[in-house]
Amino acid sequence: LELKNQYTGQTVNNAKEQWMYDRDPRELCFQFDKRILAYFCVDHTDVFMTTRLNKGDTFFLPFNQGSAGAGKNGGAGNPAAADGDFAVSYIWREVFQRDSLMDILHRFMNLETKEEKVRRKNGKEDKVVKKTLIFPRYHQLDVVRKLVAHVKQHGSGSNYLIQHSAGSGKSNSIAWVAHRLSTLFNVENQPIFSSVIVVTDRTVLDAQLRNTISGHDHTRGVIAAIDDEMTSQDLKDAINAGARIIITTLQKFPVIYQEVEITQGKGFAIIVD
Repeated sequence: LELKNQYTGQTVNNAKEQWMYDRDPRELCFQFDKRILAYFCVDHTDVFMTTRLNKGDTFFLPFNQGSAGAGKNGGAGNPAAADGDFAVSYIWREVFQRDSLMDILHRFMNLETKEEKVRRKNGKEDKVVKKTLIFPRYHQLDVVRKLVAHVKQHGSGSNYLIQHSAGSGKSNSIAWVAHRLSTLFNVENQPIFSSVIVVTDRTVLDAQLRNTISGHDHTRGVIAAIDDEMTSQDLKDAINAGARIIITTLQKFPVIYQEVEITQGKGFAIIVD
């Protein structure tokens, strides 16, 4: 963390410049996915972060709660600080508290790998593997933890609405929620949900959503993606076989009501994108 103090005329912008121009990303310490997992810029009022240093092309994401507080409609930034405190105190009181940090390392951080096509000057295309180290933003941590805590306390049967703006990491939020719900147990040590079913409204299964969810777990048989080459019968079979996480399209979803052999005592979490 680079900590800056407005009283001495420095802000998060000075911290960003320090990470970009005073740190050499070629040094082993600062190389991507080697020694340091995330770089934070913190002043009295704002927090930004990145997981990759790349000189002037370094891209920082806001790590603020929102002006009205976590989960409430508002603008950018953080709520005003309480007397004698800082607006960014949630960073050390909550996010980097030891249990929270272990939870982030264990359940949230993920190395995302994507294959992209790059056009060369001669017109030919090359495939390039792009890696991104995902560190959850504050609003993602907040919504996943609140939702999981409510389900732990009340069990299945509740409805939740999560509003995401464009570019705010919806696919990762869905992936984290799906994986957490698929491994939740009640006080009798029984799984709360037999399966977690993620439904997207696209006719062709969203490749980004599927890859994001799959990228968080590499155990075979945990995730079943019912893509456009599969049928409603495949969805039925996946549910009846008890696949932990199932990703499907809205067009195939009605089979759940028509043909699935739902026995008493089974519970399903439905996440609709």
